Amino acid sequence: MSTRAVPRVLVLGGGMAGLATALLLARRGQPVDLLERDRSAVPTGVRAAAGWHRGTVPQSAHSHVFLARFRQLLAAEAPDVLAGLLAAGAPEIPLRPPASVPVAGPVDPDLVVVAARRPVVEWVLRRMVEKERHVRVHAGAGAVGLVESRGRVAGVRVDGGVVDADIVIDATGRRSPVPGWLQELGRAVPERRSSCEISYYTRFWVLHRSGDPGELNLGFAAGGTFDRYSCLAFPADNGTVSVTFGALPEDQELRELRRAEAFDVAAETIPAIARWVDSSVAVPISGVAAMTGLHNLLRVLAPSGEPVLPGLLAVGDAVCTTDPAHGRGVTLALESALAGTRAVLAHGTDPVDLAAAADAAQQDLMTPWWHDSVAQDGVRLSRWRPGGPHPAEPVPASEGVSHGEALLAAQCDLAVWAQVTAMQHLLCRPGDVLADPGIVRRVRAALEGPWRPAPLEAPSHSWLGAKVRTVTSQRPARLTV
Repeated sequence: MSTRAVPRVLVLGGGMAGLATALLLARRGQPVDLLERDRSAVPTGVRAAAGWHRGTVPQSAHSHVFLARFRQLLAAEAPDVLAGLLAAGAPEIPLRPPASVPVAGPVDPDLVVVAARRPVVEWVLRRMVEKERHVRVHAGAGAVGLVESRGRVAGVRVDGGVVDADIVIDATGRRSPVPGWLQELGRAVPERRSSCEISYYTRFWVLHRSGDPGELNLGFAAGGTFDRYSCLAFPADNGTVSVTFGALPEDQELRELRRAEAFDVAAETIPAIARWVDSSVAVPISGVAAMTGLHNLLRVLAPSGEPVLPGLLAVGDAVCTTDPAHGRGVTLALESALAGTRAVLAHGTDPVDLAAAADAAQQDLMTPWWHDSVAQDGVRLSRWRPGGPHPAEPVPASEGVSHGEALLAAQCDLAVWAQVTAMQHLLCRPGDVLADPGIVRRVRAALEGPWRPAPLEAPSHSWLGAKVRTVTSQRPARLTV
């Protein structure tokens, strides 16, 4: 047990989870050292920040959703960060029911999202962290291993030396090296892993006239899931919009979406998307970014309450990742940072109790969303790949209704819409909605009725694939990834 009144806290990783953890701890009086191996200079303005795509955060080149719970947490814990985002050109979008739902009375004021590009959000947060007198940011300082002493963490190894610490918080993301470092110490980190079986292709535009060119049929985005592919448009800060296609990893035809001209032609064939990328409305400002090899991942640092290494914590994607299609990553990172902060403040002088309490809080937070993501991936794959391989990890059976059934009923029942939307935005848990007796009754009543929503217009997979092939065969193109 450490005899220090104030433990030395070291945060590994300067992404969303690491920055949020450092900020929340510092504002409670806890000194923090933050190690970030990326040495790129922090941009000096919003325009430069939008292009701050650090090599340690490849997902920053893709669409992001900053859910209602993200905004709620910022408003409560770091209102200056929220104000900074709005000042940087990130609008708030109140969520409204679809036109098919009769509305009586006001909609929940907490159902508001922040529309922004990931680098802009990270830039605002980084600037706030660097102003904190209790935080020292060490850019270009990457850890290469853990230091153990007397059965507990004692710091990290860096090139050229050791940084001592009583508490080490892993915020290095889904590709965290920490499990490998623990293996070197003869300690194993249990994990659950299920492939998302999807590849994403994203391109950004900037609108060159005021006003949104189309309806956001999903509240914060336009588009949907179609015949073996998905396509969504997300408004962001300063009049920008991103468009993301999702396809099976083995889909050779839609893999050509990596080519900018093929991507543009494909986007223009989907009515809900075409109005956002029409040349009279918008101009592209990026190439096409590709992302694949994704997993729903859940790591455990204190199985059965026994810490793998006392004094070692993990937050954000280093604990859990879910399919980016649900847009939960940054919101869960912020929620996870708050859980880690509370554990440090409550148990910071006892490394065993700290590691056990912190992991229990992370598992309680993350596990429901991990199961939900695996289940939703399985449903999608049953449609996109009938009879093919699905996620191997079993999903526990639950009483009530499925996510898909609730989403369908939400398009004609205001009470269901409100609860399903709150669930999608992490204001409540899946079990709180999908197994709620009142919601279950309303969903089943809606499903038994004759009403069904009109399907969104979109080309079939075979038609889209042929269109893409025609474009790429006629015009050799530069590949921008």
